[in-house]
Amino acid sequence: MVATPAPWEARIHRTVVIGLWVTMVVGAVSHAFETRGSAVFWVSLILAAGYVSGMGAIEASRYRQRFGTETITLAAVVLGAIIVVLSGGPTSPYLLMTVGAPTIGALMGGFRAGLLAGTLASALITLITVSQGHEPVEALLAIALYLAFVLLIGVIRRLLEEMDTTATQLASEKETATQQLERLEQIHQALVRLSEDASAGRLNAVSVAASTLDDILSRFPGSAGKLVVHNDSGPVVLAARGIPDDDGHSYALPLATSDAVVGELVVTSTAELSDQELDEIRTVIHPVSVALANHQLLQEIVGTAVAEERIRLARDLHDEIGPALASLGLALDLTAMQQASNPDVASDLQVLRSNVTKLVEDIRASVADLRAEPGPTLTARLTQAFGRFEGAPPVIVDLIERRPPRAAVIADLTAIIVEAARNAHVHSGASKIVVTGQVDRAFGRCSVVDDGVGFDPEHEPEGHYGLVGMRERASKIGAAIKFDSEAGAGITVTVEWGNR
Repeated sequence: MVATPAPWEARIHRTVVIGLWVTMVVGAVSHAFETRGSAVFWVSLILAAGYVSGMGAIEASRYRQRFGTETITLAAVVLGAIIVVLSGGPTSPYLLMTVGAPTIGALMGGFRAGLLAGTLASALITLITVSQGHEPVEALLAIALYLAFVLLIGVIRRLLEEMDTTATQLASEKETATQQLERLEQIHQALVRLSEDASAGRLNAVSVAASTLDDILSRFPGSAGKLVVHNDSGPVVLAARGIPDDDGHSYALPLATSDAVVGELVVTSTAELSDQELDEIRTVIHPVSVALANHQLLQEIVGTAVAEERIRLARDLHDEIGPALASLGLALDLTAMQQASNPDVASDLQVLRSNVTKLVEDIRASVADLRAEPGPTLTARLTQAFGRFEGAPPVIVDLIERRPPRAAVIADLTAIIVEAARNAHVHSGASKIVVTGQVDRAFGRCSVVDDGVGFDPEHEPEGHYGLVGMRERASKIGAAIKFDSEAGAGITVTVEWGNR
């Protein structure tokens, strides 16, 4: 492979060629006066013009070819010697022009090529001087010119190469510094958001994990990851993002404080991460590790008090507010019976009775939420369930879960999503299954998407009740379930619940 000449090489080459044209014109004028336009003059002029034209016509890139500089300059030295012989030997008016070959050699090939061409030119001019009956000392001027130009151009070349190398290094260092500043700015912004959340009282394990994971993965396009913490019941997935590449590079970075390991961050990237990038990720997750450790400690400290308060509220709702609403409902039923002859009043009372019934159901759900032990997030439940699936295709969880669903609905939601994924895993022939969506406590939307063969959701094979069960569970928790499918294009099962 031929190296591309540096821009300064081309510029100096053009300057040297212009100088050669000037010396050739001066030499031609001087030679014309000496020979009065004889045949020797014209032969010398034609050869000199060919010498200069050849030096200018040859592209700089050709000197970069193997032995290119040596071949070109040695040929020029021989041609220059012929011109000198024809035009007067050591007193030739073209003598200064013949400096071009060693000069170009030093420019394109460095000191070695320049000295080679200069030494050969010096030897030839000495031989010409002696053969024409002159004293060898008369060749010293030409030899001095050759060596002086070789040294001058060689030094200039060395300085320009060093400047070029330094400029390249500075540009590379500037780019690296810019990237580092951008990464530090991202780290700073992540820490600022973490500080703002803590100051505003919005700090919770799920939101911290989700925000941290989003910040990290945004810097590595195409990457995926999950953030896991450890508690008494085992590992819990607080947040998961993206679809891991089967051929990607996976890294497990511990979430650790000075005295404990809180969990780990697992990142799968399409490209291999450098040690510097991994260190930057560790810098981001260190304060997060401290925040999660403090969060766990706070949960342990206030856990008992919170649990007692939850039970007290549940008891009050169940023992006081619940019976009061039930009595109100009974009173409305009796009043409606008494107003049977007045349809308008009876209709209004029936609406009130329906509202009271719904309120009673909401209170029962709230009591169930309060009495339920805090459990794993929906992401953690799904990850654990899908881990028991055997064989292909893989099931990827890519949920944005700000807060887990209510305890009254999370079990049925998990069952619906797992059943949809199981059906796709067993029957779809898909290459992968992805669970996506957003969850935030009382409302959410989750979709199970596969790229399999698809099916008709309105027709379920006899003896199979998976779809029926999913619809029944959705109805039970007041959720809407939808099946979108086209033959050969896979299926999307979407379950949506609650209101913002």
